[in-house]
Amino acid sequence: MATHSDLRHNGSVIRYDTRFLDPMEPRLFDVAWLMAEGYHQGNSAGRGEAHFIRFAGREMVLRPFRRGGLVGKINRDLYLRGGLDASRPMKEFALLDWMRAQALPVPRPVAAQVTSTGIFYRAALVTERLAGARPLEDILRDRPLHSDVWGTVGGVIRLLHNAGVDHSDLNCRNILLDPEHRPWLIDFDKCRRRQPGAWSVDNLDRLKRSLVKQNGRGDGLHWEQADWEALSAGYAAEKSDGAGGRP
Repeated sequence: MATHSDLRHNGSVIRYDTRFLDPMEPRLFDVAWLMAEGYHQGNSAGRGEAHFIRFAGREMVLRPFRRGGLVGKINRDLYLRGGLDASRPMKEFALLDWMRAQALPVPRPVAAQVTSTGIFYRAALVTERLAGARPLEDILRDRPLHSDVWGTVGGVIRLLHNAGVDHSDLNCRNILLDPEHRPWLIDFDKCRRRQPGAWSVDNLDRLKRSLVKQNGRGDGLHWEQADWEALSAGYAAEKSDGAGGRP
């Protein structure tokens, strides 16, 4: 398990992994500062916008927490305050840290920030960037994948479920493939550990719906029913009771 410390800075609490980054630089959460100093290396689009950072020889990803749907149109980034450990970034930090200890293929949590604003807070999370990894959706827009890769994706999802982790937003952008076609799972906001149940089927259904939805946009995706069957076979073949995976 990582060694963590809390830093209080200008109304914020930052929990960070001291083995990855020490001392902590609180301005890592300030996009304007990152850009001005040349640490900002680009960003991904969408509600879950992520900023890519290169700082102190480390590659990282900054993700400010944003609301979606109708609520997001009137309240973009404010969340009702409660206990620090119950806040969304601290819960995701803790879950990622636990999953890393189980050798599940998820990014290393670097730092989580909670900034109080009256009865509300704003939040952000920094994780280690997965070198060369791309979202499954982006890869499928370029080319099809071999059935073995689909099977590996299914097996990794099964490992997650064997560990009791409900990824409530499993979709084709939250699965990354690195240059060796190894799958990684990201974006665990609002996810949690649970007892076995129908939620595991719901995760898979959500992933398939995202593939179908994205397939109807633009030039579509290079995937077909046989690919989903390969994923399902990989999921069924992974019988391990433990997590297993990669640190």
